[in-house]
Amino acid sequence: MKINGFLILIVSLCITSCLPVIEEEITEVTLNVEDPTYRRIVDFQDKQNLDSLLSYTSHFDPSYRFMVANALTSFQSKDGLDSLYKLLYDPVMQVRSTAAYAIGQIGESSSANELISAFKTKDTLDVNNHYNASILEAIGKVGKKNLLAPLATVSTYRVTDSLLLKGQARAIYNYALRSMTSPEGTDRMVQYLTEKEGYPEEVRVIAANYLYRARDLDLESYKFRLAKQLEEEENVDIRNVLVIALGKTKDNEVLSTLLRHYGNETDYRVKTNIVRSLSNYPYINVIEFILDKLNHENLNIATTAADFLLSNGNRNDASIYKDYITEDQHYSVKAKIYGSILKHMPVYYTNTKNRLKTSILELKDASDNPYEIAAYMTALSNDPFNYKEIAEMASSSSHVVVKSAGATALYTILSNPNFIQAFRGGQRRVKREIVELIKEHIVTGDVGACAIYGELLADEALDLKPLIEDTDFISAAMSKLELPKEIETYNSLGRALSYLSGQSFSPKTPEWNHPIDWSIFDTYGDSIQVAIKTNKGVIRVKMYPYEAPGSVANFISLALEDFYDGKTVHRVVPNFVIQGGCPRGDGYGALDYSIRSELSQKYYDDQGYIGMASAGRHTEGTQWFITHSPAMHLNGKYTIFGKVFSGMDIVHNIEVGDKIEDVIISKL
Repeated sequence: MKINGFLILIVSLCITSCLPVIEEEITEVTLNVEDPTYRRIVDFQDKQNLDSLLSYTSHFDPSYRFMVANALTSFQSKDGLDSLYKLLYDPVMQVRSTAAYAIGQIGESSSANELISAFKTKDTLDVNNHYNASILEAIGKVGKKNLLAPLATVSTYRVTDSLLLKGQARAIYNYALRSMTSPEGTDRMVQYLTEKEGYPEEVRVIAANYLYRARDLDLESYKFRLAKQLEEEENVDIRNVLVIALGKTKDNEVLSTLLRHYGNETDYRVKTNIVRSLSNYPYINVIEFILDKLNHENLNIATTAADFLLSNGNRNDASIYKDYITEDQHYSVKAKIYGSILKHMPVYYTNTKNRLKTSILELKDASDNPYEIAAYMTALSNDPFNYKEIAEMASSSSHVVVKSAGATALYTILSNPNFIQAFRGGQRRVKREIVELIKEHIVTGDVGACAIYGELLADEALDLKPLIEDTDFISAAMSKLELPKEIETYNSLGRALSYLSGQSFSPKTPEWNHPIDWSIFDTYGDSIQVAIKTNKGVIRVKMYPYEAPGSVANFISLALEDFYDGKTVHRVVPNFVIQGGCPRGDGYGALDYSIRSELSQKYYDDQGYIGMASAGRHTEGTQWFITHSPAMHLNGKYTIFGKVFSGMDIVHNIEVGDKIEDVIISKL
């Protein structure tokens, strides 16, 4: 008995030892920036090593399957579609949701059928709502127009189905960004915005942005409903874009609503957009209101009013605009007013224009601020006769901001609809003279100016091809450029060369050249915040290392090297963004490397997101921007790598030329 028992025990142990180890099924996505496999997959994404990435699509850990799908949102290779189609049926919802989003990012129209087939129609517990929402959103990016009306007329979603409603709204909005709208889609978005059924605020904001961004909408039947909504609306993000949508109606009663609301509005962003919306109305009905805002205490409002004059000024009133220039007025407003006078005053008012030119040149000469000098050069460009002075200023200045502004100014002059009228029979001679000046500037090789001149020379509307017999000067300038550092200029000049020589052009894209510095995360972990100290105050930002590890590591590395110290905010678009980090200060600067775009399922649906500026996908480097308001048209196109959690008042008050004094890194 003892021997038999011993034998049974041995046999049992042998059988047990031969059985495979049963691993517990993992059902949740968990990311760890210190995980070697996590880093390996991100590196494959960074190097765009598709085969290595796709080898993880069958991994038992859903975290890695998720990372493959997430990588393809940025990589956007059609060769990854078959693997993404399989991931649409992954047992873990976060994986299949991200796969759907990635398919939308790739943008292949044939993917619509795969997305529709994968939609979970029977889901009594609503566990698939996030997944289905991602599918709807993706269809908005890839679907043909025949799918828009059926998608928009789905009415079975309850008010509590916030995810599905959001997916449907994003789909209709994405269609609009592709210049596809339908009456059914517009009706659905107006419903979500205005009906008193308690639709989720996120859905209502998307709907309002649709009415703002969609082109050629017929809002006639909705105008009073939308005007009433504006008067009752509590959400500033909705008011901010609804005023633009209302302006599209061009209705005088709606105009009265907008002007009345301006007086009651407390947020400068909404006021700015009301001023912007007035360009839809007859000049005579709004000009007094506009002129009154030229000296507004808020620079964003004053600048937008001055922009109105530039775009919509009247030749009969041009002479009176000067009465609204004051000594203590901000230079950017003052320059735009001068520019609007020069632009709208008849070309034969030579003496008056010469006096204005003298005043502008005196202001320019009295300043040592390159951004102010650039603003006055821009003002001068509204009179074609100033081309020689502008070319001379651009040539003689040592500051790249002025050189770039000079290039833009010459572009403006050549594009002036009054160019032929101004020079009459001598217009071809003058155009040739300007082209010769441009050729000289290109030979000098300033990369910012060259990038602008490349776009100018490639502009078919300017018809410069007959004036340029030899393109060797472009080839010579391109040969001197450093890549990938100056890839934007390289591609711009390449487009010009191709156009002038009658050849097709394919933009150059940077090869992988800058590995992610993982030591950043070894030091700071995954909870990183930065304090951007400016001359106006401190902006505090929480970094997003899992959504954009390469961008975060790059930003932190540059900050640790004090790269940003002393740099300027070189671009401010009222009620849109502030932009900084350019080593040149004109938006055309970079270092000798580029990083990849990281376009995860993150949205510009609030103010304060910090994103990477780029000259096309995978061309990011040192420049970044912060949003003033939701900017949903940027979704999926520009990397989001953090969000402001303190100091938005500073962001709203930043002006062009303000300084970044320091960037301080710490753990949250």
